Amino acid sequence: MNHARTATPMAAVPDVREPRVMEVGDVVLIEVNEGDRASFVTIKAEGEVEIGKRQRVPVKALLGAPFGSTYEVIHGTGAVVRIGPECVDHEDVGSAPTEDERSNKNVSNKQEGAQQLSDGEISALRKKFTAEEVVEIITRYSKTFEDKTAFAQEKYRARKLKKHMTKFLARFPSPRHVCEQYFYNNANKTSYMRHDALSMLVNLGNIGAHAQPIVVDTCAGLVLGAVTNRMGGFGRLCNAFVGQSPMGMEAMLMMNLDENHLETVRHAAISDLVANRKKFQNASSVDEKANETERSTVEESEKKDRKFMKIKYADDEHMDEFAREGFTSLIVASLSVEPKATLEQLLPLCAPSAPFAVWFNAAQPLAEALHHLRNENIAINLTLHEPFLREQQVLPGRTHPVMTTDAGSG
Repeated sequence: MNHARTATPMAAVPDVREPRVMEVGDVVLIEVNEGDRASFVTIKAEGEVEIGKRQRVPVKALLGAPFGSTYEVIHGTGAVVRIGPECVDHEDVGSAPTEDERSNKNVSNKQEGAQQLSDGEISALRKKFTAEEVVEIITRYSKTFEDKTAFAQEKYRARKLKKHMTKFLARFPSPRHVCEQYFYNNANKTSYMRHDALSMLVNLGNIGAHAQPIVVDTCAGLVLGAVTNRMGGFGRLCNAFVGQSPMGMEAMLMMNLDENHLETVRHAAISDLVANRKKFQNASSVDEKANETERSTVEESEKKDRKFMKIKYADDEHMDEFAREGFTSLIVASLSVEPKATLEQLLPLCAPSAPFAVWFNAAQPLAEALHHLRNENIAINLTLHEPFLREQQVLPGRTHPVMTTDAGSG
């Protein structure tokens, strides 16, 4: 006897996740005219947000809108119009180049009098017309526009449109975008770390929820923030530092990490971690009281000085937990410590088979550390990577690598 079974089709579960909206206290990465200018701003309850030189927009235009919203500033009136995150300007994609018998060899970029309109007349046009209409009028009064090739005309329009139109994108400051912003504007603060190297560190360190990694970061908290974001508020993260207080964590504070994420982070000096590990292994209490008194004194003084950074130091319970269980992975991203000596100190703190990744801006210190680990049979599967990143221009008929690129990122 055959028994027929009918399968009931499962209804598609709609994605009910709502996009995160901008609220008071959030940090927003403002990108003006497709990245020509970019800056971090903090949303306040009232007032204005500066998006460029002598240009401000009311903060009410941002409050309650989802991250990723695009805005356009109307010249003359100063009004801000939200285009929306779903808006995609297909005109920017471009079209395939067409056959054109014209040539630009007789068109001079420095030809005086090519534009028949004066600066005052163009300023008056900006108050009356939209940016697209202003560009059309400018091209109409240009003596050399018709002599340009179709491709040159397209570039001319795009250049003028970017000059007379102000669009800005309210982007969520993810670890990648924070890394890119610092790399292209203030790279010395993050030790010139690029986002491809940052992603390699997080992946090679096997970072995930419920992990217990240890991080040494002197890149303005960039790596620490990326690891905290990847853990998603689950697990325990130890920020190990050299000296008596952690380094500045400016980049980490730009990532809009909530309390659940920050609660997983504990800060401890490398010397305290090493001493506590030895004490745990030897089951000895030599200088225990002196170490505890010194550590508590340092904690109280640092808490007062860095209260605004929400720093939470590892207490005795956390230190014992780190010593007993060991760390699930190790990430070192610091130019102020020597990789070989740091690994000799921190690898014994890790659990067996724990992965580790070390970033440095030069290959020689890493090669010395790799040679030492291989000779001493301390670790296996050791590799030395140098990431390379090149931007690609992707346009119909004009896809090619960008000719200029950045140097290696460690």
